[in-house]
Amino acid sequence: MHDRLLDFLLAIPGLREIRLVAAIRDPGLAFPAANDLRVFIPDMHLSSAAVAARYTYGFNCEPLFIQVCGALASMRARREPGETIEVYHIGDYLDLWRESGAPATDERVALDIKADHADLVDALEGDPLGAHFLLGNHDFDLWQWHDYEAWDRRYYLPSDNDPAILVMHGDYFDWLENMPEFIKDIAVNFFARFRKAPPDVLGKMMGQCHLLNGQCDYSRHLRLDAPAELGQMRDAHSAVPDRYNVTDHNFLAAAAAECRKVNQEIETNMRVVVIGHTHQARIATTTDPNGNLFTLIDTGAWVESCCEAEGGPTMPNAQITAISANEARIYQLVAE
Repeated sequence: MHDRLLDFLLAIPGLREIRLVAAIRDPGLAFPAANDLRVFIPDMHLSSAAVAARYTYGFNCEPLFIQVCGALASMRARREPGETIEVYHIGDYLDLWRESGAPATDERVALDIKADHADLVDALEGDPLGAHFLLGNHDFDLWQWHDYEAWDRRYYLPSDNDPAILVMHGDYFDWLENMPEFIKDIAVNFFARFRKAPPDVLGKMMGQCHLLNGQCDYSRHLRLDAPAELGQMRDAHSAVPDRYNVTDHNFLAAAAAECRKVNQEIETNMRVVVIGHTHQARIATTTDPNGNLFTLIDTGAWVESCCEAEGGPTMPNAQITAISANEARIYQLVAE
């Protein structure tokens, strides 16, 4: 299904080329179904036009993004019997923290952002795409309002019953480093199957989000004060090796350790974690003490910029990730 995805994307008029950032093909991904495609859209940090004007960066390539959503919706509409095609937004879709500057107490802050991106909202949140949404640290406050009750902090793939892949925003690993005692209190609400965090726990998480956000200056950058170095990219339609540009990641050791612990405690077999949050698209792997593959997939961003190597030409981050048939790929989309 990877090739079909490329065909739908390449039909987009505003897309000049698709570059392959990284890829891995391995049974250790434990996602073997060839008729099952999952697509991940990373951090966007949308703000209203008035707020965006106060910052030196903003959401990248909005017309292209709308067309990407349309292409994915068309692919879903044409799926064959027995096929699964699902799209996930990885979190930080809306940047409530930059928009309000203080903890949001009214859904109006989200509506103000969406009012200036009406076509994008229709494309991303509409029924044809059927996207699933995660809550990131910058839009975590959305959990308070009825319209966002279905949005979650993690998803299990292919299903809750037998998960091999954990999808989460990724801020958990910042919390793990900066507030380990807090993580002990709420970890089960991230990892336990069939459990939804109660309002008091969600409120505690929201408080920690604002605590960390309040320590940051976002005037010139969100996560990166320099372009993300992605390594050498290649044409997405060229032959894809079993491993391409598989590298290291700051969260790899922590993610692997947390999943080992959870697998033992609640009898899961999670081998892959898909995140956003860092704005650095990459795939990293390690092996556990039993010799099993563990893979961390960072889906990148649609905000800030990237390059292949330090000092090289830069381009706006515009990445999507796809997983099917024990193969994961990250693509960088280049607008006309």
